[in-house]
Amino acid sequence: MVSLAVVILSGCSNQSGIAGDGSPAGNSSDAEQKISKGDVGDNTCQYFTADFVYSATGKSVVKVEPDWILPEQACRYYFTYDPNTNSQYDDPRLRGGGQMIFMMVENLSVENQKKGLEVLGGTYKSEPRIKMENMLTYREDGSLRDIRLIINPNRYVRIETNSGSKGITEEELIQFVIKVAEMIQSKSSLEINKNPIELAEDQPIDLGGSQREIADEFVGLLSAGKFSEAVELMDANESTKQMWLTNFQTLKAVTVKKVEEAFKEEWTAERQTFKFTLEVSVTPAGEQMGWNNGVNYRWLTLQKSGDKWLVHELSNNP
Repeated sequence: MVSLAVVILSGCSNQSGIAGDGSPAGNSSDAEQKISKGDVGDNTCQYFTADFVYSATGKSVVKVEPDWILPEQACRYYFTYDPNTNSQYDDPRLRGGGQMIFMMVENLSVENQKKGLEVLGGTYKSEPRIKMENMLTYREDGSLRDIRLIINPNRYVRIETNSGSKGITEEELIQFVIKVAEMIQSKSSLEINKNPIELAEDQPIDLGGSQREIADEFVGLLSAGKFSEAVELMDANESTKQMWLTNFQTLKAVTVKKVEEAFKEEWTAERQTFKFTLEVSVTPAGEQMGWNNGVNYRWLTLQKSGDKWLVHELSNNP
């Protein structure tokens, strides 16, 4: 469905990037504190490899996926994977899923996290079998939320699995975290074996050619005032197309100043995004619909529907 503003959720839980004290995540003073309990590398997926996760769990890793919002801080290790598990989402980054372990390095106040957990009705405790300062957090219903290995008062590694029967068991997660803690403290005696599955990320992916011609055609129709033809290139139902038609009819003139391939590292064989810099003249009504007189920026995402590429999203924000 085409929309003006795109809001996408990602991860096992809310990852707002805001610390418990209201400051941006990653801006805490942990870098100035002495780290005495070991630490992790700058890239979670690279530091905790598929070979390590396989060796620590005994489960073959079929996919390693950096978080698309925080790709260096967070990583998912899938033991099973289906690209259409969450079929309610159009975005292919959200559709996939399966049994997994999620790991994320967070630069947040541990004490503030405890207070926030209490406000939500949750509880926490320490697990003595994990030979590192730790915190197991539980939901109000008593189910395990996650396990946090505390590096210093403002930095920890958060580890979790899918909720309920879709994830590994609580005991399996604890046993895995025991080995993670040993690795962080350079006390690991774990024999690292090769993950038996060759991961898709290790193989080249054929994304096909750029579909910029279709993006250019769509914006060209807007420039020519052919608004009815433009909406026919959109992946939307009739009522949404009518909404866009009303929106476009407020445009008096549209000139393309620049076109760029956007977020190309996130392109798939079925999805591509382009950034358009436009010079626009618009009616007062159009100014109430997200347009400005002068320079406007639009992010146009194409998505393949069957054998045809259509405009899936048009946004004034990336």
